[in-house]
Amino acid sequence: MWIKNVKLEKGFYKEQGLITSTITELVDLYIEDGKIVKIEKSGKAEGKALDAKGYLALPTLKDNHVHLDKGHFGGPWKAVIPMNSVAERIQEEEEFLEDFLEDTPKKAQALIDLITGFGATYLQVQVNIDPVIGLENYHLVREVLENNRHKLDFDMVAFPQHGNLKTYEEGFLVEALKEGIEILGGLDPGKIDKDIEKSLKVSFDLAKKYNRPLDFHLHSPGSLGIYEIERIFKYIENYNMKGRVSISHGLSLGDISFHEGQKMARKFKEYGISINTTQPLERPALPFMLYINEGVQVNVVNDNINDHWSPFGTGDIIEKLNTACQIHDFNDEYSISRTLKAATGGITPLDDQGNQIWPKIGDSADILFVKGESSAHVIARRIPERVVLFKGEFVKGEFEN
Repeated sequence: MWIKNVKLEKGFYKEQGLITSTITELVDLYIEDGKIVKIEKSGKAEGKALDAKGYLALPTLKDNHVHLDKGHFGGPWKAVIPMNSVAERIQEEEEFLEDFLEDTPKKAQALIDLITGFGATYLQVQVNIDPVIGLENYHLVREVLENNRHKLDFDMVAFPQHGNLKTYEEGFLVEALKEGIEILGGLDPGKIDKDIEKSLKVSFDLAKKYNRPLDFHLHSPGSLGIYEIERIFKYIENYNMKGRVSISHGLSLGDISFHEGQKMARKFKEYGISINTTQPLERPALPFMLYINEGVQVNVVNDNINDHWSPFGTGDIIEKLNTACQIHDFNDEYSISRTLKAATGGITPLDDQGNQIWPKIGDSADILFVKGESSAHVIARRIPERVVLFKGEFVKGEFEN
């Protein structure tokens, strides 16, 4: 099919050496077999064509860390019950997990509809693997995800919320890996497992044996969190797992100086570690563009949306970028536009020099059409009018005048 009157970013406009706006032009796209096979100047579309009405084309979004289980979204509203520690919150969770199973499929579907409706076509889904319900959340959520293959791709992470060592010792992590879960998660080896070396060794041993990448959830602040990260560097080296590890949250990375952060970012690049960050408001957020500028893949993510940990979250990664821009004082066309990398797996229409690099002929037809003027405009104004194309098929929205 032809899609006509599509707005593409073509470069940056400068005034007195400063980037002040983004240059765009209208094109017609021809989509075939889920690929972009022609990109022509506007007016070249042949025969019947769908009119995009000047909507801006952007890469679709990727949410690299989201929980679809254990939540309230999709059911009755509920705020959190005050607790004093992570351990208390985990104990609270242990008491309701079995009761939540019946509604897990309905709630997971509600969250998928919410997140994909904003333009996400890839989800990396955290799912509890724990001694209370074993693999039941994994089975329920995977079935829901498989039923949504028409509008998303996904991977699942075995998340040992109640402790890596405890879950491993009861056999559930091995069982999940044998069943084919794509990624092995880990959790706070110091604060939760209280044995950093033993916890990390279990994780890396399993990852090596079952050939899985690792995703460590690190919430420890300050020196403890930095020490955990430094030990992960060493394990990556010893197990030859460069490029196979991600760190989620990494709250301690928001606690160090710019100079220390720059050195840390270069180590992340050296070891091929990616970062998933929610850009929290309640504490110092890691300077994610510092890491991106050093060549690290950073993903701004949803994490949890209205569950027993937090009543907040909209499901919109663009809104997360908007918040991140405000946290770090990114308010000009160029700096706002660069943050899009953290929502798309690193893909942007323009490179840092303003050369057009997306879309190209042969690219997958995964396109988020937005009624906006530029990437920066879409992020700053959180433009709501969106149409989602996934592998050449429209899965959400309609073009409006």
